[in-house]
This record gives sequence, C-alpha cells and structure tokens, in this order.
Amino acid sequence: MDDREHRWMQDELHRASNQILDEARDHECTHIAFENLTDIRERMAGVKRFHAWAFRRLYEYVEYKAEMLDIKIEQVSPAYTSQRCSKCGFTHERNRRSKHRFVCQKCEYELNADYNASKNIARKLLKRLRSGQKSSSGGAPCQCALTSGTVNLNGEFIASVDSTAEGESTDKPTTSVVGH
Repeated sequence: MDDREHRWMQDELHRASNQILDEARDHECTHIAFENLTDIRERMAGVKRFHAWAFRRLYEYVEYKAEMLDIKIEQVSPAYTSQRCSKCGFTHERNRRSKHRFVCQKCEYELNADYNASKNIARKLLKRLRSGQKSSSGGAPCQCALTSGTVNLNGEFIASVDSTAEGESTDKPTTSVVGH
C-alpha cells in the first residue's frame, strides 16, 4: 500500500472506531462485542483476497480508545451467528439466503443478514456476562445497543422510538455494542 492509501485507510479506521465508541458512550455501554476473527486465514479456505482486511486494526483502535472510557472490549465466537435466527433461535445454513438477506426457515423472520448476525453476537456476549452474575434472579441491568433498539439479558428486543425499520442496511461496521 502506498503512503497516501495507507493514511486514508488509517483515517477511515479511526473514524469507524470513533463512531463505535460514540454509540457506546451514548448508550452508557460497559462492553463492546466483536467477532473473534483471530486466525481466520487458517480457518477458511481461499481467503488470500482478505489479507487486506483491516479488522484487527479496527479492533485495536477501538480497544485502546475504549480503555480511556472504561469500556471493555470482548471477542465472541462467530460460529453460526450468520445462520441462527436472532428471533426464534433456529439455526440452519439455508437461513442465510444471500450475502445480504436473512430469512428464517422456521419462523420466516426476515432482515439484513449482517444485522441478524450482529444481534446474535450481542446475545453471545450477554449470555457470557449473564453466566458470570452472582444474582440468581439475573437482575443485572444489561442490554445490547443495536441500530433499531436494544436486546436485554433475557433476549427481549425493545425497538427504539426513532427506529425506521429493523435490520435496515447501514454503513456501520458489523459490531454489537453491549452496555447497561
């Protein structure tokens, strides 16, 4: 990469990391969840074209900036997040009909495929956080901030008032922000 392109990419990554952190701060979040894509090149065949991915750098930018805001960064396994229905939990490879659309074969829930996966990533982190609770009632107030609302520890989705359409495509990175 020449210097000009490298500087442009760094600037874009800083902008994206700032947007993620602004959203986390706006929702008073305590955690930000990322897919754990460590060693993805070894896990996937024919990924040579993805060697230019800036995912690790984005993660590092968010990580060091989040430390200043006292927000924890966690990675969760991406296993089946794109095939699992975020509404009913049914997991099947045919649920993801295309690169951009998710349609559950069981309950027919339909939305943007990346947004569905983001909801599942958020739930995975919430499940991990919930399992660490001392209270048997599970009463710790914790929720995932998503584009169109929040998902709480019990898996209940609450739409935001200004939400236009759940799962509409956005230019945001595919991360889920988790907070209290």
